[in-house]
Amino acid sequence: MSDWTNTRVIDKIRNMRVAIFLVTLVATSASAVAGAIKITSPDHPQTYAYGATTWRQLYLEPSNGGLMARITFSNLPYAGDDNPRRDEPFDFQFPGVWFDRAQSAFFASGRRGELIPVARFRGGPACGWIDLAPGAKMYLLKESGRVTAILTATDYPRAGSQWVELDNNWSLQNLLCALFGGPLPGSSLTAE
Repeated sequence: MSDWTNTRVIDKIRNMRVAIFLVTLVATSASAVAGAIKITSPDHPQTYAYGATTWRQLYLEPSNGGLMARITFSNLPYAGDDNPRRDEPFDFQFPGVWFDRAQSAFFASGRRGELIPVARFRGGPACGWIDLAPGAKMYLLKESGRVTAILTATDYPRAGSQWVELDNNWSLQNLLCALFGGPLPGSSLTAE
């Protein structure tokens, strides 16, 4: 590589460090004002690097009453005659989240011990479903096909999509998600 190319790479790295610092500052100050949690699933399956999410479902883990997410990834964007469509379902668990039958809701404890709603059970026992609470968001980070699921929740409603999928690139979508309270791809905010 030439010196000019090396200088450009170093400048980009410095700019990314400044962006990460600013995002960390905004995220820290916002979560200090209200109750907020972040739970990273210990499950990190490997799937298609450029695949698509075709199905997502929250469910009650029967043995311990915790919250689970089943997410199906597919090679659909590049499936064709030479490469048939293949789907891969994976389960993600979220430790520290429990189901309260009396309130038909899932909760997690905040830093100060407050209960923060994460998800809620809808419908009847025969045909019910679970959806995210108004203050919850699920981030799916795909880093070269390795998936990390991060559940965040606050004790106040949040606007925007509740299911956010990010790849490990510096696209405008990823930067805007990070700026407004989501994890930044490739940063220390993605792991606990």
